[in-house]
Amino acid sequence: MDSTEEQQVERIKEFWKEHGKGIVAGAIIGFGLFYGWRYYDAQTQLAQETASAQYEQLATQVAESDDESAALAQIQAFVEQQDETIYTDLAAFQLAQRAVNNDDLATAVSALQQVRDNSGSEAFKALASLRQARVLMAQEQYDAALQALNSSNFPASYQALTAELKGDIYLAQGNDGEARSAYQQAVDAGQSASPVLQMKLDNLASAS
Repeated sequence: MDSTEEQQVERIKEFWKEHGKGIVAGAIIGFGLFYGWRYYDAQTQLAQETASAQYEQLATQVAESDDESAALAQIQAFVEQQDETIYTDLAAFQLAQRAVNNDDLATAVSALQQVRDNSGSEAFKALASLRQARVLMAQEQYDAALQALNSSNFPASYQALTAELKGDIYLAQGNDGEARSAYQQAVDAGQSASPVLQMKLDNLASAS
C-alpha cells in the first residue's frame, strides 16, 4: 500500500471515528421511522377493516330488528364506543335519521354534533351542520340553528343550500327582511334558482 492509499485509509478511519456513531444512530432512527410508519399504516388499515366489518354487522342486525328502540341503542353504542372512522360517521348519520323518524330530535342533534366534532371528513362535517340546523329549526331553536350554520365551513357547492336554509330560519322567526336577503343570496349562489326557492322569494316580494 503506497503512502497515498495509507493517507486515504487514515482519513476514512478518522472520519468514522468522529462521525461514525452519529451516522449509525441516524441510520437506526431512519429505519425506525420507516418501519414505525409502516407499522402505523398497517395498524390504521387494520382498524379501518375491523370497523368496516363491525359496521356491516351492525347494519345487518339493525335491518333485521323489529325493535326500533333496541336498534337505536345498538347504533348509539357503536358511535360512542368505536374509535373515529368513516364508519362511526355513517352510524351517526343513521342514528340521526332514525331519531328524526321517531321524533327524538334531541338524539338527532347530539348524533350530528358527534360528526361535527370528530369527523375527519370536511364534507361530512358540512353535511352534519346542514342537517343539524334543520333539526334545530324543527325544534324552534332558531338562534342555535343559525349558529350551527354560521360556525361551519361549507364548500362552495353548499352556498346556495346554506343561504336558502338561513332564509327559512329567518322566515320562521318572522324576520322577513333577513329572509329575503338570504333567499336572494341563495339565488345568486346557484346557477339557477329552483322553482321552490323562487316562489319563496316572490312571496316575500309581494308581501312587502
